[in-house]
Amino acid sequence: MSNFPGPRNFSLRNVNTSKPQVYRTESAQSAAASDDYYSFSERASSSPESRVTAMRFATPESTPSSQASSPTVPRSQAMGQSNQQEQPQQQSQPQQPTAEERGSPRRGTGSTVRFGEDQIARISPKSDDTIRGLPSDYAGAPPTPGFDDSPYVHFAINQLTRDRQPAVGPQRQDSVSTMGDYPADRLVWDQGLGYFTRARTPLHHVEDPRPKYKSPSPQALPQRPDSVDPESFVAVDPPEQSLQYPALDYLPIILRPWALTGLIFCCLLMIAGIAFCNVWSRRHDGIWQYQGQGGARYFVMQFLPQILAVPIIIWTFVVQAAVYRIAPFAIMAAEQNLGYVLQGLPILPRNFIFPSISHFRHGEFLFGISLFTIWLSNFFSIPLLSCLFQAKYYVVNGQGVWMWTSVQAVGWTLIASYGFLTVGLLLLVLRFVRGWSGLMWDPVCLADLISIIQRSNILHDYEHSETVPAVRESLDPRVLRLGYWKLSMKPEIFYGIGEVDAPVRTPSLHQTEKTREKQPHGLARVCFDLEHHGAFANDPFDHHLYSPFSRYRWTPHFLRKPSVVAWTVVVFALFIAFVTVSFVKNAIKGGFPPRLPTLPGTGAFSSSNFLYSFVPALIGNFLFLAWQPIDTYFRALQPFVELSAPNGASADKSILLSYPSSLPLQVTMQAIINGHYKVAWLSFMSLISIGIPILSGGIFIALWYPEHRDIRISALMPAYYALIAFCGLYAVSFLAIWPGRRRHLPHDITTLADLMSFFYQSPLLADKLLREPRSKTDLVTRLIVAPPSERLLPMYGFGIYVGRDGKEHLGIDRFHRPGRTDMLITTGSMK
Repeated sequence: MSNFPGPRNFSLRNVNTSKPQVYRTESAQSAAASDDYYSFSERASSSPESRVTAMRFATPESTPSSQASSPTVPRSQAMGQSNQQEQPQQQSQPQQPTAEERGSPRRGTGSTVRFGEDQIARISPKSDDTIRGLPSDYAGAPPTPGFDDSPYVHFAINQLTRDRQPAVGPQRQDSVSTMGDYPADRLVWDQGLGYFTRARTPLHHVEDPRPKYKSPSPQALPQRPDSVDPESFVAVDPPEQSLQYPALDYLPIILRPWALTGLIFCCLLMIAGIAFCNVWSRRHDGIWQYQGQGGARYFVMQFLPQILAVPIIIWTFVVQAAVYRIAPFAIMAAEQNLGYVLQGLPILPRNFIFPSISHFRHGEFLFGISLFTIWLSNFFSIPLLSCLFQAKYYVVNGQGVWMWTSVQAVGWTLIASYGFLTVGLLLLVLRFVRGWSGLMWDPVCLADLISIIQRSNILHDYEHSETVPAVRESLDPRVLRLGYWKLSMKPEIFYGIGEVDAPVRTPSLHQTEKTREKQPHGLARVCFDLEHHGAFANDPFDHHLYSPFSRYRWTPHFLRKPSVVAWTVVVFALFIAFVTVSFVKNAIKGGFPPRLPTLPGTGAFSSSNFLYSFVPALIGNFLFLAWQPIDTYFRALQPFVELSAPNGASADKSILLSYPSSLPLQVTMQAIINGHYKVAWLSFMSLISIGIPILSGGIFIALWYPEHRDIRISALMPAYYALIAFCGLYAVSFLAIWPGRRRHLPHDITTLADLMSFFYQSPLLADKLLREPRSKTDLVTRLIVAPPSERLLPMYGFGIYVGRDGKEHLGIDRFHRPGRTDMLITTGSMK
């Protein structure tokens, strides 16, 4: 009898033949399709549409009569004799079905193979089309034209010749058949003829009165998957006011309405101040009397406006970083019909030198407009503020006097720029007030992403994506949702990213701890094969895991070695030229001709003053903004640098690092504490490099030189020396951006899909330490405290590991797991 419980069904037909005759008695069992060939789950067994009930029974030896064996005996007479022989058995053992009733073919000294024809209608009725297609007579009748009786022949040959197969390995001593004992390809589908049927209604299990054999151990049985039937993801709302299921409305502090309102208030103050200067200057013939180059008034008019713009610029940097970080999650939480959210929307800010239009392409116009207004303000605010005030000659009470006045055109342009920024920030407030973010906390590190995708039903899409050059090109568009879910056949509620009404596809991630503990761990003992002669040598994707070209293929284009060399050479060349031109023959100290009209017009606009204030500030602002992507990627790549260490890294220095979401000075302090000095310096440089546009925009001014009797452009030399120092520091810092080997990855890490490709088979998704944390504090506590069964903190690495499928993958996992080979990290000690 089969060891798997469940109803049984059978339906066989009688086939009488006299040839061939086989006289064998060493085997008392006949093989039929047994349900232990298929490791269906209990849920699949309970489904009427998916229950395979063909069984195998031991067939007692019998000697058929000559009449039954002879083809000259009429079929009705043979059937009558057969029925007479069966009646005494039915009367003596009414609860034991005969071999024919059980639908099992006889095999013994005779040559008769019987398929219970008379039981078809009673036990397993078929459709009308199937019954009409059956021949009327099989005993000695010639083949029916147009009717294929090959399934009967195949099945009979399989039964008669099965025991002749050579034995391989130790023979089983029980009645449970496995796929190794009787291959599934020997079972021929009956094409509706009846000897292999699928039950339509549940049947009671029939106990076999014969002596039972010893059951095999549970380890010897094939493991059943946790889910075979099409369980699907069902979107649900969590219970209200439940501590176990927090509300999914978390927003980073910088994006909360009160924080955005504070930034809007600063913008309004700038608008009010510029408008006041414009109106006052026009009505009162200037704002403040000019007292020469240098001094407090010169500082207030030429440098202070740019300095006041710095907090707004830094604040908007933090805001746009948060927008990029949570925009894909907010879109999925809103259940918008966008198919490329994971692989199309970047999570790292790129709105610096050129405006980003990625959110426009994905239908998020509020995000797109807000980011565009931020870029517009950051790119032009400092250059425009540097030329907002000019010195103009006025006649007051019959006497001529130089006054600081506001340039009307520049002032109103600045008001429009800050007005657009205010509108963009208001749109952000409205976007987050009306919609859910879908987040429990701010996803700022790799560990946060693990907790969101650990039970997702889309991870199968990322097969072999860890080594492809572009993950986006390997994925199909899917409309996804972020929120709470449950399976269609389970009441448990869980959180994560998924596709609505789609199958589970990864049942192992939904198993209970008890079920997971019962699984054998021997399959995970896979050794790495650096020469590709191991178990996975035939895998066409395996060579990419060990290929240095694939492993170290990608780094941002501006951090590739040719680009870094070009950048360094150009910056040093410009710096040397800048210093040389400045001090040869006192070209800057003695002044130089403006080559443009100098006298201010009605609106106080001076062509020469505007040119030598706006253009230097614009160049300096370009250098400042060009450094921001360098800082952004060094922050984002630092976890992978630590994970690529030969022995891995602790969680607090790797998967818990959150440099991209930290404030500029905060990053510098954290990096110094963690020993990441390159990140600390580059982040500090990204902040102080803003001094270049501030200084360059206020140094030059047109003055009258009596000794030369003409107007020349003069420079404030103390500020000019400071500018040279900042530019020299900027140029030297390019020597620190040389990308080490650890900062090279198989592909980009800009999108969520890029990061998910390094986790889709990672055992971290099923790690009990990371199983469904309900707060960021809970997650961090689990990772920085040693597990109860271990003495030391786990170490994490980025390399080749054994995935949940027992195969090798490239990505992030624990460096050491009991029962598995340690992760293979090929970067060595090179940085």
